[in-house]
Amino acid sequence: MRSDIIAGMVHPIHRGAPVGPDSALSKAELSATLTLLIQSGMPVIRATANCRQGTSRSTLMIRGLLPAIVLSIGLLLPAGVEGADLPGFIRGDCNADGSSNISDPIFLLEVLFGAGTPSPCEDACDVSDDGALDLADAILMLGHVFTGSPAVYPAPVQCGSDPTDDGLTCELGTCAVGVLIGERSFTLETARQGLPYSGDLPVDEQQEVTWQEGFSSGVIQARVPFVEYGFPLDSTLPGDLSLDATSGLITGTSIPPGLHSFSVWARDAADEYTLIHIDLPSFGADETEFAPGQPLDSGGAYLVALLETSFLYTHPLPWPTPYPLYFCNSVQPPAATFDEVKALRIFYPLTANFRTPLLVFHHGTGYDWTSYQQLLIHLASHGITCVSVNDQYPYFPPFTDYYCWGGHDESARVMLAVRELVEEFDLDPSHPLFGRVDRNRVFYGGHSRGAGAALVARELDPDVRGVFCLQGTDVRRDATVGNTNRWIQLPDVPVLSITAEQDTDVIYPFSERILERFTGPATMVTIYGGCHAYSTDAATTGCAECVWNDQPPAVDSCRYISRSLQHTWTKRFATAFFHRYGFGDLSVEGLLYGDEYEGSPFVGVTSRRNLSGVIPVADFEDFPMANRGGLITATGTLLFIKGPCYDWPFPLPAPIDPITNLVMIAAPNGVTTVTIPFLQGGVPLDVTGTKKLTFRIKNHDIHGVADNIGYGHLSLDVRLEDHGGGLAQLSADPHLPQIEFHPAPEPAVLQVPLKYQRFITVSMPLDDFLAANPLLDLGELNNLRLTITTNGTAAVDVRLGFDDFQFE
Repeated sequence: MRSDIIAGMVHPIHRGAPVGPDSALSKAELSATLTLLIQSGMPVIRATANCRQGTSRSTLMIRGLLPAIVLSIGLLLPAGVEGADLPGFIRGDCNADGSSNISDPIFLLEVLFGAGTPSPCEDACDVSDDGALDLADAILMLGHVFTGSPAVYPAPVQCGSDPTDDGLTCELGTCAVGVLIGERSFTLETARQGLPYSGDLPVDEQQEVTWQEGFSSGVIQARVPFVEYGFPLDSTLPGDLSLDATSGLITGTSIPPGLHSFSVWARDAADEYTLIHIDLPSFGADETEFAPGQPLDSGGAYLVALLETSFLYTHPLPWPTPYPLYFCNSVQPPAATFDEVKALRIFYPLTANFRTPLLVFHHGTGYDWTSYQQLLIHLASHGITCVSVNDQYPYFPPFTDYYCWGGHDESARVMLAVRELVEEFDLDPSHPLFGRVDRNRVFYGGHSRGAGAALVARELDPDVRGVFCLQGTDVRRDATVGNTNRWIQLPDVPVLSITAEQDTDVIYPFSERILERFTGPATMVTIYGGCHAYSTDAATTGCAECVWNDQPPAVDSCRYISRSLQHTWTKRFATAFFHRYGFGDLSVEGLLYGDEYEGSPFVGVTSRRNLSGVIPVADFEDFPMANRGGLITATGTLLFIKGPCYDWPFPLPAPIDPITNLVMIAAPNGVTTVTIPFLQGGVPLDVTGTKKLTFRIKNHDIHGVADNIGYGHLSLDVRLEDHGGGLAQLSADPHLPQIEFHPAPEPAVLQVPLKYQRFITVSMPLDDFLAANPLLDLGELNNLRLTITTNGTAAVDVRLGFDDFQFE
């Protein structure tokens, strides 16, 4: 991890030092913790780490619940690549002695005719770069040595790597291409058999963040672009893929199914190198890798241990602020820094015999590091080391007196410091976490403002596998950040965001507001009837005083399910996310990006799978024009515009950034049609090789209105028309949630009509259209038509949102 991104300072301290009311567990807290662990059904060992000032050494004390267990310590692995040389070779240096001379063709001749040992770098001997070592290479070398020509060697003629992906190896570099400043993880676009493949590597070593206030603007974080890409020695691409060394574009047509892992290096404009560890998931044409119905909300296979520790963090308090703060009347801090002890609880899979993924988790405002134990214990039992930090200072006065509202950016820096501390523990042979954490599989996560901080942490530290958000808040305008362009383009790593339908504590609604801005795989889950605080373990907080009814404002803000039900669904999707990106488990892909919960009365799911080969036909970026240039038309509509679908941002004032959904009001009792053209310059659309038509839809939603009307007041038909006049029409109703009342309300006597007001993804297989008309020509489609038929039973206007029609 680059040290220059840590603004604060970390000092390990003794656990028992008198550092304030949050410094140690009370007996009541400890009793509650152990009771919770026992009730979870997972055996747990409690451990206490004593960190002494100025050191990172710790001792382990086993207490009470189980017989003594001997810890097996794994092999110590390197902490990272920062400062290491990126090895390379010089074309023609066949014997790897650092120079190209007569000894090199002699060495190759001895190898070819059996008298010599194999070259430690076969690529260097392949001066013709044809992927084979033969006599022609020796002749070229001799000609080069004795005549000074006769041919120019292919790159690298200076220290570099082989731009050609072939079967030759280079086990020993003979020179240094450059110095590595760091490394990061990245998930490339998903491949599926039958679709052409195209995937983009990260374009920035550091993304730009700017501020704006009135007519003034400036740069918070400068962009550092990547300008060249290449392969480390012995790293190759799967299948027939090839890399464009300038753009970072990876293309091909055939990739074997499975999860492929490899590395590339990227050079930035300052000639500094980053090593990128890449996962490329590939599926068969029928995606039989999906395994629906897994019991992911059940406890995992590993014994969980609890480790408590704390550290001292120094918060910088810069003054004057380096840029204007948004809606802020701040006061000058009395000092340049402030020290606060941060307590940690670390739940780790004690019986796991491998290096585990790491989740650094931050609480929300009004909660602390003890408030999410059920979830973190559950994830630890599935093989994830989970660290919960108590970081109160950025969310309350006096910090908010200095810098106003949120403190997300400062909390993000605390999360980075926690990661650094845990990685130090992993390298300390005396620490219980020694050899247990995989620093290349790190996640940031949190609840509420902690979830917003997790996204900022990814901005500051790109070396993460993914981000996990529970009811995340918007951090574009925040303490010490001001009014920024942040989130115009969101992180390119996988993201799971879980929100609650009745949650009005965060920017409303977070999921739909930001989905289209993620550039990596993203899944947004809405738990129907859930609320903001039910993501926590707190027994008396979270909508308990607010009993749902069908009149405003209760219809929009009061929970109507139990905390345990919200926990169940949270565990299910969170576990799938960490199985997928922490362990490369492709079997859960259908839950995260497929139709496993389509039409569910418990959750609404919408996602961006990041599948390569997708054909967009209407993302409404250029509305009323479709993606291929034709005019989108409608009949029977009372409103037909591009907009945000929601008219109530919260908390106020919070301007709504431009959103590209289609917003329409259909005829209240009759037929409405929407036509999306596919023709481009008179050429029809070829969707051969794709499997389904997908789009997002949401129901009526105006805050403060009793509009819980579900989808029972309308029917939706989808028709595809080909160039020869053939057509196939299907009802989308089986893909829409049709259950009228929630099946598990709390209290049970409630009868809650479901409103389904958050976006959901509809997935309609093309095989179903072909079953309706086997003669439909998928190679020459002209347009798509939606027909909405309403029956007049809706108590309010029939307001719908659509987005992202595409074939995939």
